[in-house]
Amino acid sequence: AALNIFSSSALQGKAVLCHLLLGRIASRTRDAATAMQECICAEAIVNDLEAPLLTFQTYLLMGDLQLGSGDRKAAYASFQVARKGLETLRSGLRGQELKISFVKDRLEVYERLVDLCLSGHAGTDPLHEAFEFMEQAKSRSLVDLMFQAATAQAPAPGQSALVRNIRNLREELNWYYHRIEQEQLQAEQRSPERIERLREEAKERESRFVRTLREMPRDELASTALVPPSTMGIDEVRAALAPDTAILEYFFTGDKVLATVITKGSLQPVPVTLLSRVGGLLQLLQFQLSKFQLGAEYARTFEKQLLGAAQSHLQELYKELIAPVRLRLARSKNVVIVPHGLLHYLPFHAFFDGERYLCDVFQVSYAPSANVFAICQKRRSDSAGPALIFGVPDARAPFILDEVQAVAGILPGNKIFLGSNATATKLREEGAHARLIHIATHGFFRQDNPMFSGIRLGDGYLSLHDIDQLHLPAQLITLSGCATGLTVVAAGDELLGLVRGLLHAGGESLLLSLWDVHDRTTSEFMKHFYSHYSANRNNVAALQNAMSAIRAQSPHPYFWAPFKLVGRIDSRES
Repeated sequence: AALNIFSSSALQGKAVLCHLLLGRIASRTRDAATAMQECICAEAIVNDLEAPLLTFQTYLLMGDLQLGSGDRKAAYASFQVARKGLETLRSGLRGQELKISFVKDRLEVYERLVDLCLSGHAGTDPLHEAFEFMEQAKSRSLVDLMFQAATAQAPAPGQSALVRNIRNLREELNWYYHRIEQEQLQAEQRSPERIERLREEAKERESRFVRTLREMPRDELASTALVPPSTMGIDEVRAALAPDTAILEYFFTGDKVLATVITKGSLQPVPVTLLSRVGGLLQLLQFQLSKFQLGAEYARTFEKQLLGAAQSHLQELYKELIAPVRLRLARSKNVVIVPHGLLHYLPFHAFFDGERYLCDVFQVSYAPSANVFAICQKRRSDSAGPALIFGVPDARAPFILDEVQAVAGILPGNKIFLGSNATATKLREEGAHARLIHIATHGFFRQDNPMFSGIRLGDGYLSLHDIDQLHLPAQLITLSGCATGLTVVAAGDELLGLVRGLLHAGGESLLLSLWDVHDRTTSEFMKHFYSHYSANRNNVAALQNAMSAIRAQSPHPYFWAPFKLVGRIDSRES
């Protein structure tokens, strides 16, 4: 009997797929009546099945057809059923990687729902519902991780053959990364062929590493979330906001960019620009910043031209993304930017109105989503432990030692680990009890494989996977190296990079860089930041102060604007 039921369900599922295929063909050939008839046939079958993927596909197509015929209320109802089917599917998936890859190309249902809400054709409370749909499409996997009651620790040695294999592969990868770095630093004896061969060997082990992770049992995979919680509603997000704080959240629907200003008493979505315009301006800005890789002499020779070009692009970005909502932010002191898609790569705090930068007017911070911001605001580190300061200086970054000494002189009750003593083991042991963590070292970002982005420590390389296993419930974690805040923006606006790993590890707020930082300027920047932070315990005000101080010496944003604060904004007293 069970076999007959299974066979019947399988046949019914195939019938649904056939109707959907015929419906899509009819829709493409503009035969709306036939397309809807096929969709109705699919609906009649799918409602008797427990098949959320087919439910999603059926009602998404039906909603599109209803939208095309002008029946927007019916379309809204269909898209809601499709969304619930998608949520059911997602909640049953094991592991963050699967959840992220699953939602790829399936997020259009949230875009359609947001559009319908904002056009006034759907929902009993359309603005609030639109906000919740935006949040359901953003960084959900990260929210799941942060909602877990506790971060699992790294598995004990000998737990299983797979765990031992992971450990061995990590050691091999560290060896290869170190060899590649040594080869690259040999100016006279550098061998491109040897470097390429080492990279190929490393990539092969990276692939084995990922395959082994996927094979690990549920109870040994520290980053596995089970049934995810629902996202927070607007009231919960507002409860996390201070009266002088506004969230400025962006969302894309097709090529349109929406900006939503959220305060204690208001919620106002505004269409601001087109995504294609912003993409072009981002490329122009990144090109200008890349010119500093041509050397100090080039930067000095063309100082005025470089500054003028950067300000021009930053002013255009201000006009596109800030000017349309500027008046709605007038009463706010703190502005929390929640980007979307490629906007994660933009330094909003450096946007220029022609006279002032945005960070001159507001204390600017960032969050992957409004939900993530609210979670960070609720976090309270009880640690009364020391400030933990790591430094890994080398010939390429000689001012790291100066930076460590300066930070140590400002922060009382510190523990310093330098060079070969700044190990992953020390970070794991000491970081679990530290109130502040400052790591001055090289960061590296892997666009091709974000899991292997990380930082260099005294005993090797700490990747995103390694950070994901740590417990670092500090008030503030600073990574002062190059490009430590860069991420790959995956499906569902999931950020794959050090931001994700450090928030999962328990950090309340993070200070990270958007591009390769200038060694000497960074040392000065951190002196100003920690001097203000130590005196006032206000991280966003300390960041604003440091940016202003560095800009007085070095006007180009390349020098003063690389750092951004992510997560909790804090004004508590010490």
